[in-house]
Amino acid sequence: MGRVQTLGAGPLVLVVGELLLVVCSACYLVWWSVTYRPAGRAPFHGGPFLAGAVLAGLGGIVLLGVGIAVLLPRASGLAVAATVVGGVLVGALLIHVTSTYAHRPVTTELPLIVLWTTAQVAAGVALRSAGMLDRPAALFWFAATAIAALVGLACYLVFYRLAPVPAYWVGMLPLAFDGVVAALLAAVVALTRAT
Repeated sequence: MGRVQTLGAGPLVLVVGELLLVVCSACYLVWWSVTYRPAGRAPFHGGPFLAGAVLAGLGGIVLLGVGIAVLLPRASGLAVAATVVGGVLVGALLIHVTSTYAHRPVTTELPLIVLWTTAQVAAGVALRSAGMLDRPAALFWFAATAIAALVGLACYLVFYRLAPVPAYWVGMLPLAFDGVVAALLAAVVALTRAT
């Protein structure tokens, strides 16, 4: 029997959630490249891709939440709750710091970076505390999530300070990183056996 066939309900739901986040990233990248390309009008309208990004993103985040909830009988509810509360507090702090000290106008990207990061960390905490991720896999999970979050935050901070062409490319980096990380995390869940 293959590894994916032996996944329990919680890990399987997390894998599907991660794959939806990959679809979200791909749709967003197509939408961004069509809508904001500096070379002029695109040959087609990107609206359906934005709708796909929103629907896949919402579905992915909801499924991460469901997967975490399914793991809670075995996972540490306290650790997951602390992660979520920590994510809310870090998000509020980042909104304050980036708008007050970095003078960056608050846009939806920052709350989305915080939401994505918090959901990923909570999923990793749930898997690890439920005994479904070994230590190296958990360290990879948290490191990959941290790298994607830092890339997103750096791009968020510099975006409005760039000329149109560099801003176009920088605007795509966070979702490209998020999509790659979500694919890697899905693979980690599907392939890792905790010891």
